[in-house]
Formats: sequence, structure tokens, C-alpha cells
Amino acid sequence: MRIGASFILIEGYCYQSYQWKFLRPLGRLSHVLSFLDKYEVDEICITRPIRKVDSSSTLLNDFEQVKLSLSNSPISIGGGIRSLKHLKALSELPVERIHFSHAFLARKENIINQSINLYGKQAIVATLPVKLKDKDLLVYDCAKATFRILDSNVLDFINESADEVMIIDVQNEGIDDKFNFRILEQLNINNEKIIISGGLGHKTIKQAKDLGIASCLIENRILQKENYIKTEL
Repeated sequence: MRIGASFILIEGYCYQSYQWKFLRPLGRLSHVLSFLDKYEVDEICITRPIRKVDSSSTLLNDFEQVKLSLSNSPISIGGGIRSLKHLKALSELPVERIHFSHAFLARKENIINQSINLYGKQAIVATLPVKLKDKDLLVYDCAKATFRILDSNVLDFINESADEVMIIDVQNEGIDDKFNFRILEQLNINNEKIIISGGLGHKTIKQAKDLGIASCLIENRILQKENYIKTEL
């Protein structure tokens, strides 16, 4: 099982997200990547949280920050990648994998197939920020800025087109050892292709290993500063 790190990137600055509501600043991208290199993590996931209006210039500026930063660990990136122009710009970055969320939820076969043609299926990861409400599994749709039921047609598309699936437990994000494994019981996805994030700690990582989970992405609590800020992402 791989052990990696995850954080979000907003206009060149990195943050730790808490329960899909709060942000704690971590520092500039180059600083965070340099710090993580000391821990020799297996992978680093950079997410651009598109919960406001995004622009091509903002995305390309974030791409430029990634391009100028160095890391010894494999990097993946996602958030706001919605055109062939964006996909081609990725070729200049030191990234190995691309994460998609809305493109899978909206079943946008064109952008997913273009990504596979350019970089191979092994580079494609579906990202699902989810939470349980009663017996329903809800997924966050950034295009509508709301949670919706995760339907079987979306899961079929993900199973067909994604190499791995990143599951973010948004209710326990940033909380130690609280990842809700009941989420996985409602997914028709093999554990060996699942990446989990949100609420991980020593016990939950051990449980993930016993379940055959592919990777655990740990929040960077060690990088956190004193005060968090509440924000509408």
C-alpha cells in the first residue's frame, strides 16, 4: 500500500482543508513540496478546489507554479481541467497522474477519452468527495456547488475509464483516525483501485492496509499554522 500526502492549491498557495468548510494555510507550493521530500512520501496529490468561478488564466498560473516547483515524489493534479488546451498544458508539468471529478460526475466522455489518448488510462484518477447521509452516499458536484446522490451510471463510467478512484471523506477531513469505511461498502469499486483521504491516522491506515486499499493520502497536519480561516472555497 502506498502512503502519500494531499493538499489544495489556490493561486499558488497551499492549504489544508477541514470538513469541506475550513482552510488552514500551509505555505507556498515550493515550500510544501520541499518539506514533503524529507518524508519521502510515495505520492503527492495537488487539488485545485473549484467551488467558485474558475478561469483558464488562473488554472494556467497554478500550472506554472507546479512547473517551477521540484519534488522527488510523483505528483498528481486535478481541478478545473476541462479542455484539450488544459490537457496539453499538463505535458509541460512534472506530473504523472490527472484527477477528474466533475468530468466523471457529468459523464463527459470527450475530455476523459482525450486524457486517456494523451496520457494513458494509468494516468487517470476519479476524485469523489463523498459523505453519508442516512443510507445515501452523496458526492460533491463542483459545477452545482452541492452534494448529490452518487448514481450507478457514474460508478460504471468510473470503473470503465479511471485507473484508480480517490475517495475523500469530507465529514472527517482533517480529523485524526475517523475515516468512515462504511463509505466503501456502498461503492461498486475494487479496494485495490481505491485511494482514500480524509480522517486518516495510525488505526485507519492499518485498517486500510488490511482491506487491500491501494493508497492512503494523509493530511499535512504537521505543516499547519496556529489559526485556521473559514472560507467559501
